[in-house]
Amino acid sequence: MSTGELSMSPVTAPQLKSGMKLWLNQLVAIFRIEFGKSLFSRRMFACYVLALLPVLILAAASFESYTVGEPVFNSIERAREVFGQIFTVFILGGVVFLGSAAIFTTLFRGEILDRSIHYYVLTPVRREVLVCAKYLAGLSSGVILFGLSTLFSFLLLYLSFGFDAIVTDITNGIALQQTGQYLGIIFLACMGYGSLFMAAGLLFRNPLIPLVVIAGWETIHFILPPALKVFSVIFYLKGLLPIPLDEGPLAVIVAPPPVWVSILGMFGLCAVTVTISVLLMKNLEVKYTDE
Repeated sequence: MSTGELSMSPVTAPQLKSGMKLWLNQLVAIFRIEFGKSLFSRRMFACYVLALLPVLILAAASFESYTVGEPVFNSIERAREVFGQIFTVFILGGVVFLGSAAIFTTLFRGEILDRSIHYYVLTPVRREVLVCAKYLAGLSSGVILFGLSTLFSFLLLYLSFGFDAIVTDITNGIALQQTGQYLGIIFLACMGYGSLFMAAGLLFRNPLIPLVVIAGWETIHFILPPALKVFSVIFYLKGLLPIPLDEGPLAVIVAPPPVWVSILGMFGLCAVTVTISVLLMKNLEVKYTDE
């Protein structure tokens, strides 16, 4: 058999398996590095402050209940309703949105500004592996940080009602069901917003511009016609809330999508935007003098 024939031979199964193993090892190695950088870097200080705010608000409400000698809320049912509003407006619309922007826009843009992206570009690592590893690191950091913030905030609701209240809600399944839903929404929100902001960090030199555009679109989504609502992340997330939020008299009422549509929608958005990030990374030219 000639050399030319050898070069045209298809990739064998052992070679493919060896390549997959190499890519997986590279993925894990980069993930470990980037996870530490995402969760413990100085850039994460703003995210820690954001994640701490809802905890401090609920802690202050619980402290006030001890001071006056009675719960701030009339009942635990009312407390869960108020938390649903705090979660939707403040945690989801503010903390997770801005926190995801801070985490994911700096995954690549931060390296470019620090003039360190070339260390990855010059290594024999597939761009798909690099992008996926960085994205998973940012996603893990966001889910851990904002998930813990949501969990602690929810548990603080019960502080003024006593230990019996939380035992009762755990026993009847209400507490576990609602915390599970809230944490699931946090995961999907970090997934959707994170993939958008990672692509924005690669596409724009100043990520503040897409941040303002996305924030404006998500803010006015409740008055958008049904045909445009489907292009907002928050539309899919609100359909998963355990306690629906009244959006006011100006809102255009649309039936929320089924749960499976909301979940598949976020995974689909993630797949598309991560693919775009891979393509942008493949065409990236490192020119520090232009930054």
